[in-house]
Amino acid sequence: MTGSSPYGAYDQAPALAERYNGAEPVDVGGTAVHPLYSEPLGTDPSVVTLTLHASAPPAGLLGLGVGLSVLGGHVALRGRRLRGVDVWTDAMTGGVALEVCAAGPDASFTLTPVWMDAAGVVESWTGNYGIVIDRAVTGNPLLHCSAGVGPVDFTNMVVEVAAVAAPTDQSRYRGALYELGVAMHGRGDVDQACALWSQAAGFGHAGAAYDLGVVRFRRGEFTEAERWWRAAADHGDVRAMAGLAEVLDRQGSASEARVWRACANGLYEP
Repeated sequence: MTGSSPYGAYDQAPALAERYNGAEPVDVGGTAVHPLYSEPLGTDPSVVTLTLHASAPPAGLLGLGVGLSVLGGHVALRGRRLRGVDVWTDAMTGGVALEVCAAGPDASFTLTPVWMDAAGVVESWTGNYGIVIDRAVTGNPLLHCSAGVGPVDFTNMVVEVAAVAAPTDQSRYRGALYELGVAMHGRGDVDQACALWSQAAGFGHAGAAYDLGVVRFRRGEFTEAERWWRAAADHGDVRAMAGLAEVLDRQGSASEARVWRACANGLYEP
């Protein structure tokens, strides 16, 4: 280590990527180093703002940034629903805001370093990549990131993260419809619940679409189950992706079922 600071550059063997066990941090010189940063998402849309504090990328890289992924939801960007985006340091200078939306009850977003090598290939999850999580003067998380090129160096990139709920009139309305449907279902009035969930799903509530798929599947109405699970899966609901794979298998569409099962396991982008 070049000094007493845990954020300096130093050699690490084996590489950090080989030491991680899932999302758990590893100890490096008494400092917890994480493979990723994660925050849960609520039912309303959220705005995640990434602000660059410092950047000192290793020599030879064409770019350095963070990969933002949404588990059980999506990034809303220019009319598209994406499961993740790479955000580069030039975009984060002065701060960049991204809208993220949950599609299921356990949705979250994650951040991890990404980099572009001299050949223009984007890489991540290799070498000495890692994050030391601190706090900015604002109280927001401050991520000291080491790229996966060369020795460990948590001064490669420093990014502040701010995530705030951004409810809209539409999200409040569809949420109210969904919760009323849950109440009706709890009372045994499944048809009324489905009517309310249909309205909520029409306003983009992925959880309502998923629950409609469950009801239709249990009734043996596989075409309707496919319709609603496909709608929820398009919003990033992992439960719906798995359900869609099951109903497609039952309808003889084994190849598409394999694709959606891979999506549910995070192995493929729909």
